[in-house]
Amino acid sequence: MKKILFGIFLLLVAFFLVALFIHNLEYWSSVKWWSLNITTVGYLFIFFPILKRNENNKIFKCLFISGKWYFKVIGVLTFILSLSLYNLFTDQLAVGLNEKIKSYYLERKTIETTATVLGLTKISFTLKTTFNQKFMVIEYGTDEGILRQGLDPKKYAGLRPGQKIDILYAKHHPSIFKLK
Repeated sequence: MKKILFGIFLLLVAFFLVALFIHNLEYWSSVKWWSLNITTVGYLFIFFPILKRNENNKIFKCLFISGKWYFKVIGVLTFILSLSLYNLFTDQLAVGLNEKIKSYYLERKTIETTATVLGLTKISFTLKTTFNQKFMVIEYGTDEGILRQGLDPKKYAGLRPGQKIDILYAKHHPSIFKLK
C-alpha cells in the first residue's frame, strides 16, 4: 500500500508541476521532461503492485503463467498504453488548470507594456528520442528585468520578427501575460 500511495504522490507532483510552470518558456523543456519521467515512475509504483495484488483474478492470472512470454508482452503493452492514455488525459487537465491560474492572475493587478517579437524558436526535450516544440518568442521588460516568453506559432502566425505588440502581464507573476 505504501508503494501505491507513493505512486499517487508522484503523479500529483507531476500534475502540479505542469499546472504551475508550463506557461513559462524558460522552464518549458524541464517541466515536460520531469513531468513525463515522474509520471512514468509514479505509474510504475501503482500499476505493478495492483497487478500483483490481483494475480488470482481470472483476467490477470494469464499474465503470470510461467513460460508464456506473449502474456507478459501483453502486460507490458497494456502498461504502456494505459500510461500513454493517462499522461494525455492528465496533461490536458494540467494545461487547463494552468490556463485558469493565468486567468486568475490576469484579472488582478496587471501592467501594460510593449513586447517585441523575436521570431520562431524550437525548444526540445529528450526522453528516448528528442521532441521539438515551436514557439513564437516575444521579449518584454518588467520590474524584474527582461523576460522572454512563447506564443503558439499556429495561433499567432501573422506576427513577424521585430514587430511590436501590446501585452498585459501580471504584476506579481510577470511570466503570466496575454496579448492586449
